[in-house]
Amino acid sequence: MEKDITICFQTTPEISNAVEKIAKEESQSISSVIESIIYHYLKDNKGFKCIHQNRRRLERKKVHLQAFIGDPRWQRREFEESTILDISFGGIQLSVPKGTKIEIKSDSDTKEIRVNFTLAGCLWPINLKCHLQRISELEEEVLIGATIVDPDLYAYTAMQKYLI
Repeated sequence: MEKDITICFQTTPEISNAVEKIAKEESQSISSVIESIIYHYLKDNKGFKCIHQNRRRLERKKVHLQAFIGDPRWQRREFEESTILDISFGGIQLSVPKGTKIEIKSDSDTKEIRVNFTLAGCLWPINLKCHLQRISELEEEVLIGATIVDPDLYAYTAMQKYLI
């Protein structure tokens, strides 16, 4: 979607500080945060249907699956427990409790993780290599958005059966 219109407005220091804090936590620009707030308000409160902001190529399925994540260099016994919140052929969103050994933070140098989990009807666990895209630190958990990189045939086939 092309963005070629500029909107300027004045606000209070409290609102400005809150928007700056959100932008820093979400690793986004202030403009992107404000646009997202306006978009969600229009979508939820005004029935404004003619705008579309979904940047995902593939829709994600909401799930609640137990998983183990870790640095690709670790042994499997060192992996940390996490929860998969949604998944698609291209990406995954995870919830990791704060205080785990992996300690993924938005300013971390960690760019790649391994995710191990099982799907209903699958005989073997799925092992995915994922590149970190977005990290949001909340009070008791860290939300991780990651893209799936080169899944093997078994993982791709199992996910295809599960997602379709």
